[in-house]
Amino acid sequence: MEIEFLKLQSCGGDYILIDAFKNTGLAKLRLDELAAQITSRRFGVGATGLVLLAPGQKLRLRLSCFDPAGAETSSDPLAVRCAARYAFDSGLLGEEASVMEIQDGSVRVEVLDAHNITVPSGPPGYWDASGALRERPGETFTRTLRLADREHNYTPVALRGVQAVFFPVASPLEPDRFSPAVEAAGLFTPGTQLVFARLISREELSVRAWQVGLGELLASEGAACAAAVAAVLNGFGDRQTLVHLEGGNLFVDWAEADNLVYASGPADYVFLGTYYYDEGETDEE
Repeated sequence: MEIEFLKLQSCGGDYILIDAFKNTGLAKLRLDELAAQITSRRFGVGATGLVLLAPGQKLRLRLSCFDPAGAETSSDPLAVRCAARYAFDSGLLGEEASVMEIQDGSVRVEVLDAHNITVPSGPPGYWDASGALRERPGETFTRTLRLADREHNYTPVALRGVQAVFFPVASPLEPDRFSPAVEAAGLFTPGTQLVFARLISREELSVRAWQVGLGELLASEGAACAAAVAAVLNGFGDRQTLVHLEGGNLFVDWAEADNLVYASGPADYVFLGTYYYDEGETDEE
């Protein structure tokens, strides 16, 4: 079966997008197998994930995301941004500010210009899910871990996952050495993102991110937003911050009015093509 697709990327997070309005035979296919095949970087097109745009049950558009193992996942904001770029350009979204169905509800997106799109996240929370994080006078947000006879302070944030945000100013850290040592010591559970934030000014940060069990991340909107939140909680930064990631830049706004975190950034087309799908094939080791 021939399937038309596009590849887009946002801050280095690359996604294969399939438009079900054009590819009408998708309903007959096993989408988990399709996702595993087409996202394979050895035997397929190669991508972080597969994004499917199809008619929604309540709204015009439904966005479904699949990881390289073929499992349907919650919608990564980088994938949402790529989907919104295509949907707006193709006329599937008629307004700059629109809403799409996703696995766990809906998401509102705003197309700012021909390059940038805003996607909301949050509100940020505590790791123990005891409530939403807010600036509170007198509250201490930092925790300490001990590694190789040294203590390191970090700020825990839960925002599309869990993040431990480090501001290594007084004692610089080398993420390539520090992160594997943290993993080896079993100090954080798999999936936790270690976020290393360098303060450039109160309105600008540089961030590197490492996910326990996966390694360094080229792009993570959760890491960028968590770093911006942690900077505010510690009195290091303002609520509107430009965050430099390894794969690109995001402008993060932790809105005081609704306590949501809004990230604005680019979504770019990489290429389009036709994938020849053979049902039942696997990406063999």
